[in-house]
Amino acid sequence: MFFYTDTADAPWTVVKSKDKKRARLECMKHFLSTLDYPDKDPEIARAPDPLIVGRARHMVLSGAELGHVMGASAG
Repeated sequence: MFFYTDTADAPWTVVKSKDKKRARLECMKHFLSTLDYPDKDPEIARAPDPLIVGRARHMVLSGAELGHVMGASAG
């Protein structure tokens, strides 16, 4: 799905959320850093951690990794 719908005009942003609290904080960082608003402080509105938040094409797991995450390779 991401392959066909993640475009330059309408990009998908993926947030890895194994650690829910950190995922929420990084998601807020993403919004604060990408949106323009009055009195934006660049010290506060920093870019999120690229290991947690990024474009779908860079963040989506390969089939083998996905199988491991879903438990297919357990045993």
